[in-house]
Amino acid sequence: MEPRRTHDPEDDMPLAELDARARAEAALRRIERGADPTREAFDLANTMNDEAVGRLAKRLRELFRRS
Repeated sequence: MEPRRTHDPEDDMPLAELDARARAEAALRRIERGADPTREAFDLANTMNDEAVGRLAKRLRELFRRS
């Protein structure tokens, strides 16, 4: 008998609202339930990349405002 899986609310949240670890864990849970691993990895990488670019742009704007 397969163990009963509980539904985790993080699985339904937009990736941008979760921290990196929660995103990865949610993606793994979706993959275990049959989601496409390639799509999950792609979505995860895009979200993390968007955030990194956003942080870099913010720092550059702050730097140029000071000069």
